[in-house]
Amino acid sequence: MTLDDSRRVDVLLLMGPPGSGKSYLGNQLNARGVISYTELEPMLMETFGTGEDFVKRRPEAHAWIRSFYREQLAGAVLPIGIETTGIGDRPFLEELSGSHRMLFVKVTTPREVCVERVRTRHGERNINAPFNAQIDSAGSFYDYWHGEIAPTYVFDLCVPGTDIASAAGQIQQAIESA
Repeated sequence: MTLDDSRRVDVLLLMGPPGSGKSYLGNQLNARGVISYTELEPMLMETFGTGEDFVKRRPEAHAWIRSFYREQLAGAVLPIGIETTGIGDRPFLEELSGSHRMLFVKVTTPREVCVERVRTRHGERNINAPFNAQIDSAGSFYDYWHGEIAPTYVFDLCVPGTDIASAAGQIQQAIESA
């Protein structure tokens, strides 16, 4: 698929709390050929560890992520997909939005669904393990994200994290009409 540069979206930003469906949605959009998406969590875990080990190396991991996405953007034919909670990487997101056309998408999922997804997530897909293993922690973060983080962003689109087919269709339409 060749995109018209006059309407091209360079970056599709999927934002939501843990368990909202960002990775699953990114993988679905990648499989449809809508975006180029790589789930970074397994690579980050292999390189930087998990839990406290990851926290200690977070600045190094953030630098690695920025480098990875810059390389992706340099050779991108399709928009690249980035998933984030929008907390630790805000300066990078602001940098990208100043130099690239971005589509900010909020992935909305009910609290109880997010909490259950985080609670039952396999360790190989959970960089914050064992921190996210507690339901209270996931629920508190969900509340914090919705109360303090989400209101600081302007979203182009909100999609359901419980209906991935619908969400993927809405995003594909938004990219094609951008």
